[in-house]
Amino acid sequence: MEDQVKSLRSFPMIRNAIRIAIAPLLLGGASAAYADEQPAPPPPEAQADPSAQPAPPVDRQAAQPAKAAASNPNDGKWHFATIGYVWFAGAWGKTDVIGPVPPVDLTLPFGKVLKGFKFAFMGAAEARKDRFVVLGDLTFIHLDARQGIGIRDPDFLKAELDSRTAEVTLLPGYRVVDKGPVTVDLLAGARMNWFKINLQLKGPNREAAGDVKHDWLDPLIGTRISASLGGKWSFGFYGDLGGAIVGSRITWQAVPTINYQISHKMTLGAGWRYFKIDYRKGDFLYNVHQSGPLITFRSTL
Repeated sequence: MEDQVKSLRSFPMIRNAIRIAIAPLLLGGASAAYADEQPAPPPPEAQADPSAQPAPPVDRQAAQPAKAAASNPNDGKWHFATIGYVWFAGAWGKTDVIGPVPPVDLTLPFGKVLKGFKFAFMGAAEARKDRFVVLGDLTFIHLDARQGIGIRDPDFLKAELDSRTAEVTLLPGYRVVDKGPVTVDLLAGARMNWFKINLQLKGPNREAAGDVKHDWLDPLIGTRISASLGGKWSFGFYGDLGGAIVGSRITWQAVPTINYQISHKMTLGAGWRYFKIDYRKGDFLYNVHQSGPLITFRSTL
């Protein structure tokens, strides 16, 4: 039963400093800029002909195409971004909500999840100042599933699982690589998990029901990598690992994506997300993994 709870909760889940100064380049750039500002000598014809009119001054800014001023991420100021995403995930595993009754198995591909879908919210945010970064993620999902629940006890023939789950993740970190086309962030923080689940089992001669409320904190370590693929394309990877000492026995996820920069402030991404939780406390069991395609939309503020 607990697996059921976990699976329902995890499918929607859910869920992203730099300063380099090279004196020779700066000096060279300053010299080039100064030389570029000096007026060019008049052509020989103009020097020989005193009646020739001097050429009007050239407006270099007007002659060059206008460029949008790009914000400098290493200017010592805070920069923010929001990330909306949709995760088309299914869930597989087992959960136990009713202690005396054997755990139920969860086999919930996305099609079955969609049939039991009630409400969901998924969103993330990022803040960065020079090399210091902070990532945050919030997911909430409400499911009422009546399919994909494997009952081990032969006395029961039908099952219904109503699940409300929420997860809040906060990961501060430091950008350890910020050169060239690749950036690498190292992160450490925690994820808070909330479960509210009701499981009902029905049979011709017997019925059983269980109500469970659980919350726990999982400490996490993680990494985020971004690499340019040329042009407006880039590759991204996010992963974290936690539990063991506090909270879950183990929890981890991996999210590779391919991203396309639509505009200066907007980036669209597509990839895959795999997320695993194994949590046990008393009669409550939730050992579930979720997996499925992911679409992200990142907007810089």
